Amino acid sequence: MQQLALGDREAFTTIYQQYHAGIYNYLLKFTRNPALTEDLVHDVFLKIWEVRAQLDIRKSFDSYLYRLARNTALNQLNRLALYDTIRDELLHRLSLDATDQPLMNALETKQYEALLQKALDSLPPQRREAFILCRQQGRSYEEAAAMMHISRNTFKQHLSLAVKSIRDYLLEHGNISLLILLVSLK
Repeated sequence: MQQLALGDREAFTTIYQQYHAGIYNYLLKFTRNPALTEDLVHDVFLKIWEVRAQLDIRKSFDSYLYRLARNTALNQLNRLALYDTIRDELLHRLSLDATDQPLMNALETKQYEALLQKALDSLPPQRREAFILCRQQGRSYEEAAAMMHISRNTFKQHLSLAVKSIRDYLLEHGNISLLILLVSLK
């Protein structure tokens, strides 16, 4: 553990080999999906590598590792459940006849606009500008990047981070209908 804390890759490899099968079997009970489980195992060990210097070797590493694995699995399963809920809501709305219910009524529109404005206000200036230029003004990536005096790739990064921040904001403060609308904008 001390060698791991110092960044020794061989120590990390040894720990990975020692715990991989146990963590995999433990997570498989949660996910019941071998591919997802393998991804989660990699996420767990990536996290171990990232926090290696902060690991308290006086405490039980086994307990920490399994708690981290459980939390990682639960977070991912919650995310998947949310995506399933969003997908089901979207499919439900798409299956409705256009005359039965518009995608958004006037109240939802006002709510969306107010939440979007709050989310935009929370963004750093360049991300906010990237979002406004591309999503609200309909500019191409090339046009918007030129207007901001940045490269196309830098613009794409700002826009991607802006959309992610807005999604997170809507998840925290909004409802599924608002999130569906934003997801459909991407």
